[in-house]
Parts: sequence; C-alpha cells; structure tokens
Amino acid sequence: MSKKSPNEVFTPRAPQVNQRMYVQRQKLEERLIDAFNANKYIVIHGESGNGKTWLYKKVFAENGIHFDVINLGQALTAGSLENAFTQKLGEWGYSQKVGQETNSSGGFKPAGIGVDHALRTSQKFHETSPFLALLERVRFRAGNDRRAALILDNFESIIGDPNSVKQIGGLIVSADDESVAKYEVQVVIVGVPGNLKETIVSLANSAPVSNRLTELPEVARMSNSEATDLIRRGFVDELRLNFADEVKPNKLYESICFYTDRIAQHIHELCLIISQNAVRNGDTISAEVVDKSLATWTDDTLSSDSAVIEGVMNARETKAGRKNQVLYAMGVCKSEDFKYSDIEAIVRENFDVEDSTLNVSQILSGFASAQNPIIRRTPKQDAWRFVSPKFKMAIRSKMRKSEDNKVTFGPVRRG
Repeated sequence: MSKKSPNEVFTPRAPQVNQRMYVQRQKLEERLIDAFNANKYIVIHGESGNGKTWLYKKVFAENGIHFDVINLGQALTAGSLENAFTQKLGEWGYSQKVGQETNSSGGFKPAGIGVDHALRTSQKFHETSPFLALLERVRFRAGNDRRAALILDNFESIIGDPNSVKQIGGLIVSADDESVAKYEVQVVIVGVPGNLKETIVSLANSAPVSNRLTELPEVARMSNSEATDLIRRGFVDELRLNFADEVKPNKLYESICFYTDRIAQHIHELCLIISQNAVRNGDTISAEVVDKSLATWTDDTLSSDSAVIEGVMNARETKAGRKNQVLYAMGVCKSEDFKYSDIEAIVRENFDVEDSTLNVSQILSGFASAQNPIIRRTPKQDAWRFVSPKFKMAIRSKMRKSEDNKVTFGPVRRG
C-alpha cells in the first residue's frame, strides 16, 4: 500500500466526502432520507463547519440522488433571489424564449400584377418564473428516473434582506402547487441559525410556511469521543505517524478538541497542519511540531477573529479587568448556549472576586451590541451564543490567566 499524504486524509473543504474520515451521524442521516420522501421542504441547520454539507452529500450519494446548489449569498450581489436563479440558469447555458417575430408578404395581385406588402407579426410567450425554470433544469439534469434536490445554501446571508426572505417564504408556500410538484424536485434549505425553521417563519411573516417545512435536528459539533476517534484515525491509522516521548497522544487529542471546539472543519484544518509538519520531521509529532502548527493555524484561521476579541477587551490599565474575566469564562464554558449565571459562576470559580457585583449580564449585552458583536441571543432569548465559534477558538487559543489573577491575550501556547 502506497503511503498517503496528509492532504488525502485531512480534507476540510473536499468536494467529495472522504468516507474513511467521515464521522457517522446515523440518526441525522436517517432523518434526512425519511424527510426527503415527504412532500415538504427540508431545513438543515448547524454552526459553520459542523458538517451540514458533508451530511447531505453523503446521504444523497448513497441513495443516488442528484442535487444542485444555489448559494443564497448571490441574491445580495445579484439584486434579488430571482436574479440569482436566473444567473444560475445562465451558468447552465439555459435561456427562455420569450417571443418571436414572423415576416411574411401579402397583397392583391390579379394575374400576377399588383402591389406586394411586407408584413411583420410578433408573438409573446408566457414567461416561466426563474424558480420554475430552475426546477425544470434540475429535473432535466437529473433525468426522468432519478430523484433530485435543489439546495438553497447559506441562508444566513439573506436574513438581513426582508425581500429575499419573503421570496423564500413564497417559494415554500408554493410547494403544493401542481406547477411546482410536477418536477418532483425536493428543496433543501441549509443555514447556520439555530431553529432555522422558526427564523424563516417569523421573517417571512407567513403562517402557512411552517406547515410546509421539516427541520432536521441541529447538525451539532462532534462529541469528545467522535472528535478524538477522528483525530486518532487520521494520525495513526491513515498516516501512521509517530509520537515523540514528550507528546502524549490522548493529551494531544484533548488539546485539539479544546482549541477547535470539536468542529469538524477546524479539526481537519489543524490536524492537516500538524501532520504536514510531522512528515517534515521524520513522520514524528513532537512538542515543537505541535507548537509550530498551533501558531500557524491560529494565524491563518483566527487572525481577524482575534482582532475583534482584542477590540472588546478592557484597556491594559484597567485594574479589575472584568470584561476580560468574562471573556475568559466564555472561552472556558463548555456549553454552546450559555446564560449569564453560567458565566458568572465560572468567573467566581477562577478569579478572586469575593462578593463583588460582577454585572455579567450587562457585559454580555455590551458584547452583543458592539460594532462587531461576538455573541447573540438564542432564538428563545433566554441564553447567549457566539456569533461564530471562531471567536471562542480565538479566546481559547490566545487568552491566558496569569498567576496574579490577570487575563492576558497573546501568542498561542500548547495546552
């Protein structure tokens, strides 16, 4: 067997699913294929990098389902959802015939003598909507006998555009129309927001939308055991890397899980850098290789997010540094959604604050209303969540508690 390269094993953005390194999500896979057979649009949601794309690619590939993808982010640049659909049709070389003109001649010419008139007639055809044209082309590309899906991806990009969201609502309401149903193309909406179905219904301001959507459970970050198994398979089973004496495999796996927040894409990205450096080091993962790789990954992946975190921190001369303590606690917190009481408990556990009033709720509200907010309210408004998990990664990789009870933010160090 020829030796594999790290790029063959750790593939964070691979166009095809790497079956050997795919983490099975049996319940989600079953729910997706069951929902596909129902006469409702499907909603898939989860934080960026958690494997939404890998999920539908794997399920559709295994079940012989053809699919085409529309990036809803194009609606903003194209000016409208319909324009984005039209652009996609153009990429496929499709154009509609909207009318035709016919030239003919006429006149009265007894015995061939008389006046001839040139006549021009025009005919205008009924124009098919871009959405129906899109469904027709997806069906054409799939063939008559193959199941087909249209993926509307990156829903979060149009949340701030009421017109596009209402258009999505209109498409959903039309799911039962004969003009739509005849193409037998399942529509799948993919996006980041939690409770995406609830978000679509509220933004579209249309009650019938809810009855025509099936939302899968959240495509969540991996469990510790899933993430650890993925890392071990890559380093040991696939690449057969060695570990220097000072590097304990289980401790390394734990550190990678902590820094990447157990998100599949970021695990792949960090492990790819570690394995590339290990190959250059005689196929050995050493402490130096880990330190170098963590620093490279942080610089390449988290630089802009780190800058945002630095922007909301206390000034260096602030004595208590309460905002910094709250940020540190947010990074330590293991829950994806957290309440102010969760963060306050972590602050009191890690810092000498005695009976001081911490105003954690006010500080969290400030982080959410900043020019570049790092957290947002959950849909039920009873907890907070990071706007992007990369903010938590930046805190975890660069924020440290010093012996004198101060929080510092600087170069990454191996944990």
